[in-house]
Amino acid sequence: MIRHLVGGALGVLALSLVTAPASDARDLTPRVSTTVLINEVSSQGTSGALDEYLELRNVSTVPVDLGGFRLQFHSSSCVPAETVFLSQGMVLQPMNSAGQYLVLIGQNFSGVIQDPTNVVPVGNAGDLIPTRAGAVVLLDTTGRRVDTAGWAPPPETPCLREGQPASTPPPGLSLSRNYLSWDTDNNRTDFNPSPHTPGAQW
Repeated sequence: MIRHLVGGALGVLALSLVTAPASDARDLTPRVSTTVLINEVSSQGTSGALDEYLELRNVSTVPVDLGGFRLQFHSSSCVPAETVFLSQGMVLQPMNSAGQYLVLIGQNFSGVIQDPTNVVPVGNAGDLIPTRAGAVVLLDTTGRRVDTAGWAPPPETPCLREGQPASTPPPGLSLSRNYLSWDTDNNRTDFNPSPHTPGAQW
C-alpha cells in the first residue's frame, strides 16, 4: 500500500512498506559519501518510540536535488523495510549554508529543529527507526546506495552497516556525526552518542 504524505512546504512524499532486494541487503561495499550523508539518527525521544527523527546533510559544495532519492528503514534482520521516497524539488543547499539539512520527523516528534528549511513529517507511518538495533539506507534515483547507518548493542551486528555498526545509544541520546560530518565508512567510528540536535550540527 502506498500513502502520500505532505512533506512540509516543499512537496509530497510516498511511503510504502516493501522488502529490500537481496542485493541491497547483502552489498556491504564501503562507499565514502561526498554529497549527501545520513548525519544523525534518533530512534526515540521523551514522547517514546514515535518521537523520532533522521537528519540528512549535504556535505558538498553545490546544491543537491533529492527528488527520487529514497530512505529504507530496516530491522536488525533486514525485513521488512519501510521506504520513504523524497519528493521532487527537495533541494539541499551546500554544507554550512541555510538549508543544508533535511529532517525527517516521526508522528510524535517533540523536539525543536534549528534549521527548519527542509522538514519532512511522516504522519502516522508508525515506528520507522528501530530503537535497539537496525539500519537506514539512503539510495539515489538509480537505486545506488549513497550512505548507510547501522547500529546495535555490542556484540550484535546488523546485516546492513558500513564497517562495524555504531553502538546503540543510551536513552535520551541520538547517533550523530561530528561537526565536519566525517565519513570513513565505519559506522562505529563515524557515529557517536550525542544530544539531540535536529537541523544543527553536534
